[in-house]
Amino acid sequence: MFKKWWQSLTLKNPEDNSSNDKTAFGKIISQLTTRKPLQDIITQTNEGELTRLLGFFTLNTLGLGAIIGAGIFTTIGNAAANFAGPAEILSLLIGAVPAFLTALSYAEMASMIPASGSCYTYTYTVMGEYSAWLVGWDLCLQHMCAAAAVAVAWANYLESFIEFVSSTSIDHQLLSGPVNWNVTAQEFYVTESWMCLSAVLIILCLTAIIVYDVGASSLLNSIIVIAKILILITFICVCIKYIDPKNYHPILPKSEGGDTYGIKGMLHATTISFFAFIGFDSITTAAQEATKESAKLLPLSILTSLGIATILYLGIASVMFGVINYKNLKGTYPIGAVCQITGMKWLEILIYLAAIFGLTSVMLVNLYAQSRIFYSISKDGLLPPVFSKMNLLKRKSEVNNTASSSSPTTTATATIKIPYSAERTITLSAEIQEANKPAGSPVWASIITG
Repeated sequence: MFKKWWQSLTLKNPEDNSSNDKTAFGKIISQLTTRKPLQDIITQTNEGELTRLLGFFTLNTLGLGAIIGAGIFTTIGNAAANFAGPAEILSLLIGAVPAFLTALSYAEMASMIPASGSCYTYTYTVMGEYSAWLVGWDLCLQHMCAAAAVAVAWANYLESFIEFVSSTSIDHQLLSGPVNWNVTAQEFYVTESWMCLSAVLIILCLTAIIVYDVGASSLLNSIIVIAKILILITFICVCIKYIDPKNYHPILPKSEGGDTYGIKGMLHATTISFFAFIGFDSITTAAQEATKESAKLLPLSILTSLGIATILYLGIASVMFGVINYKNLKGTYPIGAVCQITGMKWLEILIYLAAIFGLTSVMLVNLYAQSRIFYSISKDGLLPPVFSKMNLLKRKSEVNNTASSSSPTTTATATIKIPYSAERTITLSAEIQEANKPAGSPVWASIITG
């Protein structure tokens, strides 16, 4: 990027400083706003080095792997207990509306620009190189933060599961990083922890799988997602008979001041619930590895995965609020309270496994998406070409950028004490991601095609 700028700013007539200054400034602005022609992107994707082996089913599991994480096990229950009561079902429906509108924007952009850069490539086509550079790094930061936070949550869920099954606990010095942030003093300090060892190991394992073979990583993700969904369906079917209609009343509890219940509480719960739908955009990072009908498959997969996730969320919420009073759902693991009502330990074990599976797929998809964005930026010449070098022996997987993009994630999980509550995990990546969403696809479409 900077090399291109330097070459474009070389002054041909050094004696005319005023003229050269204006010329240099004009070249800077021109370079910053250079847009990549749509036809060039289509040609590049058609002639790409990535292997096209992801079909409709695999793309759907990719989206579901990113969407359905720990939020379905904790966020829905806590939103009901603290803000909306049983009206959390309505909050989910309201939150699904902007999520679907955003998904439609992504679907339209993906059908026109089937490239792996996601919002980075869309921005390059519409707003120019500099804006695309910023958005690209925002996306990388988003996926890095999400993967790191989810890895720590995964480690703590694993520790809880081991303790629940065998009454054996993991040393807490191995469950968080040694560096923490003091909000009051506004400074870092060292804790007694060593590192979040299991989080580091799972990141390294998933990175190795992605590097080895994209087919293997997509197969693993599909297996995990199917297992997770089957467990959630089992939970719904088993718990239906324990529903007490009295627990649904009042559907909207009377306000207790502030955002606690009432209309304000329901709307506050809506903002939390919206974050639970985020993740479908990861499908667009697989555009160049989708089969030749990618212009049709990507939009359909985005909307289908979001639709399936919405149905599961509503099903889980309806059962939870019917089995147990919403005020008893407070805590770090509200769905566990529902399992305890049934008295079935095997069901609680399955839910623990579903949470662990869910977090694993979220990590896998975020690491995958981050590497594909690195690849797209490198292909455009804004990163060194080493980041788009292919491993031709292993189905053309990307070795250098996958390893490089996962390194900051591994470092963060090893050294920094990251909050691992599901709501914080979702919000951490969502706040960054919201800045990168297409601002109304009809407007973007008119700019691209006009």
